[in-house]
Amino acid sequence: MGKTVIWTHQADAELNQAFLDLLEQSKSIETTTRIITEVYESASILATNPEIYKLDVLKENNKGTVRTYEIHTYRISYLVGEKSIYIIRVRYARKEPLEY
Repeated sequence: MGKTVIWTHQADAELNQAFLDLLEQSKSIETTTRIITEVYESASILATNPEIYKLDVLKENNKGTVRTYEIHTYRISYLVGEKSIYIIRVRYARKEPLEY
């Protein structure tokens, strides 16, 4: 049995903003919806294999519980908890990297 994947309010808001930004750039609701859906659904693998991706080097004082991966030029950061995986950050990967 896998862990529960939970999107934090911040990550959900960032994904929503990514949708709006991408829609403005692409002018295509179909393309935007497909990409954002793939980003959202990509987190499902974390339920059964949370340590598949590398540690997040941008997380200050990372004790080995925060990991990251990229999909469609979006960088997804997540926290591995006892019973849940928390998606904590969604950031466009081509922006200047920010530590947090």
